Amino acid sequence: MSRLRNLLRHSILVFLVVSPLCHGGETGSGDVRDVHIGLSLHQYEARLKRWEKEVETRFVKAQANDRQHLEAQLHAIQGRLQDTKRSYQEHAEDLTKRIAQLESIQGQVPVELLSLTQQALANGDIQQVDQLLHQMETQAANADKVKAEASYQRCQIAKDEIRYRQAFTLCQRAVQLAPDRTVYLSDLADLSHSLGEYKKAIKYHELALANDLKLFGEGHPNVAINRNNLGAAWDSLGQYKNAIDYYEQALASDLKTYGEDHPDVAIDRNNLGMAWYALGEYKKAIAYLAQALASDLKAYGEDDPQVATYRNNLGSAWYALGEYKKANAYLEQALAGFEKVLGANHPNTRGVRANYQQLLTDIQAKEDK
Repeated sequence: MSRLRNLLRHSILVFLVVSPLCHGGETGSGDVRDVHIGLSLHQYEARLKRWEKEVETRFVKAQANDRQHLEAQLHAIQGRLQDTKRSYQEHAEDLTKRIAQLESIQGQVPVELLSLTQQALANGDIQQVDQLLHQMETQAANADKVKAEASYQRCQIAKDEIRYRQAFTLCQRAVQLAPDRTVYLSDLADLSHSLGEYKKAIKYHELALANDLKLFGEGHPNVAINRNNLGAAWDSLGQYKNAIDYYEQALASDLKTYGEDHPDVAIDRNNLGMAWYALGEYKKAIAYLAQALASDLKAYGEDDPQVATYRNNLGSAWYALGEYKKANAYLEQALAGFEKVLGANHPNTRGVRANYQQLLTDIQAKEDK
């Protein structure tokens, strides 16, 4: 029996790669001046679509050794375009946090320079931000701390623009200058993962986890995020039992923090389900995947790409068990969901359509016997 083709890993395994930002004494006052995020939803979507075309063009012309990197970039862009409103909101929230994080160097640079940098960042004026960060470095009372933060802020800008190699280099410099900053370590791990360097990702996630355990102790959401991300890195290496150990710890912690019907809990369960799926334990996979789907249906409703993804995953698991009728119901719903939300030609839609067509072929072959 032929096996259903999973969606690309970026979609089929929903990694909660969320780098926890600074807390407590690390962030400084956190009193963000009156800043307004200057990038509109329309501008954000147009920018993503422009980048998508640019990366697609580069991918076609690229040599084999560049294709993995460009493919990671393309999937990142397409992931943001899956639900532009949500990704725009996440981008705006991330910018707000990064603006607040600049308060961590308050007292090390002139107040007016700090304020100008925050506003330029909010306005999306990248050239001005870079100039102001350079001024900070030259005027800093504590050079290493300010240089580290400047490198981190430049890393975030490069990551926003899907320039992962450059972002990695900048974030690595921030870690070298300030190895005790968990936010720098977490983002460096995230970038390692995006570049397919999973052993490096594990190394940096372990360091981030150790830092957050010292700072917060067990049961903190940041610790759960670190463990989920460690699971994701082991998962990408094909070390599914290691991944399951971390996913289970993340799930137990998130259940205590958030309760049953939270999207982070659903992500933990989806990742657990897909790790069990990879090990051929389809009944265990189905139990987790069904819980993830039920949770996100409550959180987001029918017309959500995440819901469609979970339905595809469930359909794939039922297919692997030979339960074609159950697989058909989930894959039919997943395909309809992706077509409605993402359109007929989106890569995720095409992936689910291939799964569904394979299933129909197998059902017909079974009936013809």
